[in-house]
Amino acid sequence: MYFVMSYSDTQFSLHCYNFFMLYVSKEFHFEASHFLTTYHGKCEKLHGHSYRLRVTVLGDVSMNGLVLDFALLKRIVKRCVLDKLDHSHLNDTLENPSAERTCLWIYDQLKDMDTLLKEEIADPNLAAEIRSYLRTEDQGGQVFPEFSQVRLFEIRLWETPDSFVTYKAKL
Repeated sequence: MYFVMSYSDTQFSLHCYNFFMLYVSKEFHFEASHFLTTYHGKCEKLHGHSYRLRVTVLGDVSMNGLVLDFALLKRIVKRCVLDKLDHSHLNDTLENPSAERTCLWIYDQLKDMDTLLKEEIADPNLAAEIRSYLRTEDQGGQVFPEFSQVRLFEIRLWETPDSFVTYKAKL
């Protein structure tokens, strides 16, 4: 981030220019069972996994010094993914829930990050201090969120400690 200060007799201005994007990731864990309906082998039988999920967003560093608050990302992933998949039977949610299809389903739940962030910041249960930290006022007093350039970049889902699937968004 590059800051430029300018002065005049009546006004002081601070301009922020970003010359790079940062990737912010958070990892999660959930337990789920499944069986593969179009695969013949040991995975066609009912079994379960301790899944590990990494969600990565991409964005500019905002004036508050963050791309996205980790707590906000955690709330979104919990609401949109973990509350639906943790301790569930994946076949109830997905057809033939392979790691690949599950990864794509997770991406679909999170791909509209802009809308999800706006929903979270509007949630009356979000602590006031977090909400105020995530907003900035322009010179006209209009409040706008600091995360307008945050996009979902990558979903990585581990089915076992050494086997995973990665989906990278097209930018």
